[in-house]
Amino acid sequence: MCMICVEIAKGAMTTREARRALGEMREKVGAQHATEVETLLDATDQARPPTRP
Repeated sequence: MCMICVEIAKGAMTTREARRALGEMREKVGAQHATEVETLLDATDQARPPTRP
């Protein structure tokens, strides 16, 4: 599990923060895991109420 996945699972990072971090880490995590993280973030967005910036 990457750091983004861990932080999202703990609820310590918003999906907005996670998407920004993924942009920076995309090459390190690889294309396949990046796709998995995007799917996780989409599901998290649907499950959590929206947050204000």
